[in-house]
Amino acid sequence: MKLILGNRALAGGVDCEEEPFAVSLEVIGVVQIANTLRGISAEPIDRGNRRTELQFSVLRRHTSVSAATDYLFCHGASLYDLAGTATLIGEGQSQTAFTLSNAVLRSVRGVQDGATTTHTYIIVGGSLSPESEIN
Repeated sequence: MKLILGNRALAGGVDCEEEPFAVSLEVIGVVQIANTLRGISAEPIDRGNRRTELQFSVLRRHTSVSAATDYLFCHGASLYDLAGTATLIGEGQSQTAFTLSNAVLRSVRGVQDGATTTHTYIIVGGSLSPESEIN
C-alpha cells in the first residue's frame, strides 16, 4: 500500500521497499450522555462529528548507520504542519484507492536500530471513503 498525505509520500509501497505494517484504523464519533433526573438509565445521543484515526509504521533500510541517524532526525522535523487529503492506494490485483478528508499528521515517532529506521505515523482526519478502483 502507498500512503500519501498532502503532497508527501509517507509510505512508498512495495516498489520503494516502504510497505506499511501494523496498520490500524479507528472511527470515532462524539456521543453525549444524557442523565435525566430520576431516570432509570442514561441516554446516549449520537452527535456525529466522526473522525478517523489511521496509525501505521514504515521500516526503511539505509546505506549506513550515520545515514539512518541523519534520516531519523531530519524526517520528523520535515513533516511539521503536514495536512491535506490522505490517499491510500492498494497494491496487487485490485488497487482500490481510499481518501481521508481533512487529514492532519498528529504524530510521528522514529526509532533507529543500526542502519534501519522505523517510523510510526498517526493521521487524524474526517471520513475515509473508497475513491476508485485503479485496475
